[in-house]
Amino acid sequence: MTPTSGRLPAVRLRLIEVLLVGVLGSAMISWWAWRDAAPGHPADPVGVEAGPWLAGLAGLILLLAAWLRSAALRGYRLVTATVWSVPMLLTRPVLSLDGWAYAAQGWLLLHGHNPYLVPQSQAGPLAARVDGHWAATTAVYPPGSLWIQAAMTWLAHSDPYWSVVAMRIPAVVAMILIAVVVSRRTVRMAADIEVALWFSVTNPFVLLHIVGGMHNDGLQTAVALWSLWIGLLLARAGRPWLALVVGGLLVGVSGTIKQPGVLAGLGLVALVHRQAVGDGDRDGWGALVGRAAVGAIAAVAAFAGISAIGGLGMGWLNPTAGNPVSVTSDSPIALVVQVIGWTGVPISSMVPIATGVSLVLTGLAIVWCWWRWGPVPGWSGGQHRHHYLGRSPAMGSLGRPMILQAAVLTAFALFGAGLQPWYLIGPLVLVCLKPLSRRELAGLAAAVVIGTGLGFLQWFSSPFLALPLAGLAAVGCWWTPALRRGLDRVAADLSAGGAQPLGTDQTVRGPLRSD
Repeated sequence: MTPTSGRLPAVRLRLIEVLLVGVLGSAMISWWAWRDAAPGHPADPVGVEAGPWLAGLAGLILLLAAWLRSAALRGYRLVTATVWSVPMLLTRPVLSLDGWAYAAQGWLLLHGHNPYLVPQSQAGPLAARVDGHWAATTAVYPPGSLWIQAAMTWLAHSDPYWSVVAMRIPAVVAMILIAVVVSRRTVRMAADIEVALWFSVTNPFVLLHIVGGMHNDGLQTAVALWSLWIGLLLARAGRPWLALVVGGLLVGVSGTIKQPGVLAGLGLVALVHRQAVGDGDRDGWGALVGRAAVGAIAAVAAFAGISAIGGLGMGWLNPTAGNPVSVTSDSPIALVVQVIGWTGVPISSMVPIATGVSLVLTGLAIVWCWWRWGPVPGWSGGQHRHHYLGRSPAMGSLGRPMILQAAVLTAFALFGAGLQPWYLIGPLVLVCLKPLSRRELAGLAAAVVIGTGLGFLQWFSSPFLALPLAGLAAVGCWWTPALRRGLDRVAADLSAGGAQPLGTDQTVRGPLRSD
């Protein structure tokens, strides 16, 4: 909505304010990231190291404050995200050392070594920068990521600094791809495009971890989103089988960037099936299984084709690859392993058991998510007055594909062997594509602020300290009237001026068949 002439000066002043405050915060975070090259507590908390640490903390507060203040600035989401990202482009990896591992793996592949056989400690001038826990391990990422990393290292002529900075090129591409698909996808739903962009692109949580941390989760999420979008467009054009083939190929590409990308195949099949049945095709198990098979064949073909390049294959499954269970993370399974390890049980002996438990729990959770939100031919709900094993009688047989996809990714993250805050970027983007009530907007904004703070805190401390503090912050947001009023104002700013304003407890539901 274009501001009225009377409000224009106020809007411009607010825009200048959030741009300046946000870019200052981003610059302070970038300076801290440059000075604080390794995670852990400051060795001299009252001396020289206190300066960058405090600058990083102040920068984070400024960036989050600017983001919350920008809620009312409809029409400026992409400009804001671009300006805030600039200071991060040339600094060292932010809130993670993964960027150095990417550069090291790219260096190995570029110099004729197989990253699935040669550990990162052999990556020439980049070896010293790799996190010590992973230095002796081989690559855990699929070949698609390795070839991208090698290409970036080639662009940088294997220079250590420019190689790691070049890893932001795929990250920026990911942000652009996400922005495009979010802008187009919300047009097809009853969601507000300004709200969706505010959460998925302008969001400091996303910017810090994709642009700052250069995590490949960004590009994996972007390609997965495109598989869903292209699949839905083709299905709506009356080409469901082509939708499954093209979408499936993109699912396979997403999976070769990072393994969770293959889970987008579930959402793709659910979306295409829902659209096809709405257009008059059969709603039966045979049709659903057939569509799933076509999508799976296309995804496997893409995954296998990329994996075959250079003979890399499935080397990420080698026992020499790093296992996230062996380190402390936010994963409940990994936390339990660490606690048992305190009793003297070798962590290495628990890795196979923990991995097996993770696979079983993840599989069960995905099956339940499908039952809860996926297509179930023959289900009418009429035979049940209330929820049956979690499925609403009003769900119908076609389900809610986008919610299914978000739930599956969340389940994969929570029950996985390792969990980092940036693993939740995919579910976050998908959630903001659905219509949200003001209460949901306020809750999601609070979750973003807490999650961003959690990522910063975990640079200095263990999840055993950071997670309880994040939990206390969540309780504070719920029980503190002043904080709740502040979040309510943010939600009101977000929904004000939208095409479909949202009530306090009411979710606007559109007549669309793809959510």
